[in-house]
Amino acid sequence: MYFILTLITESVLPYLAMGLTTLLEDLLSNLAAGITISEVYLRPILVFVALVAGNLTADIAWYNLGRYFQLDRIKRLAHRLKLDLQLIDDISLEIQQHAPRFLFMAKFTVGLMVPSLIATGLNKVPVRRWIGMLVLAELIRSSMFVTLLFLYASAIGKASREMQSIFLTVTAFVVISGMIWLKRRKRKKFEDN
Repeated sequence: MYFILTLITESVLPYLAMGLTTLLEDLLSNLAAGITISEVYLRPILVFVALVAGNLTADIAWYNLGRYFQLDRIKRLAHRLKLDLQLIDDISLEIQQHAPRFLFMAKFTVGLMVPSLIATGLNKVPVRRWIGMLVLAELIRSSMFVTLLFLYASAIGKASREMQSIFLTVTAFVVISGMIWLKRRKRKKFEDN
């Protein structure tokens, strides 16, 4: 068993798989990262690097999706959808001015990150203006998640070991009590005959 665990921890494939799953589903891969670290299957630093790299790659992909579309197309559709063009222009100006702060705060929310990255891409905000804040936010967020999930999984493992010892003690008590009861019952039957 130790040989298999050594092969798993020495290979690059689990870390690549963790990074790829982070591209698709962030929260589940964070949970898996906490569990694998707490059970000492994978190395914490490499898991953390895989998570951060996967998340940042996904963020760049969302930004590029926004860059692919043109804001002029959306403005032309705004007339059909009865949207206020002045509001779109105001939001565009705010995104241009406050993109780094907006992306930093959006990284800590559940559903605001993807729309904010697409909006940043739509407004063609240069990557060099906001990438530093995004990396900082990702480092903070991933370290918080991995640490909390590591502690949570460790606590569950500890509670599981304690429950195993309690169940073992109760089982031993029930078996010994049953044996004593059966002996007394047999003795009573023998005395009655």
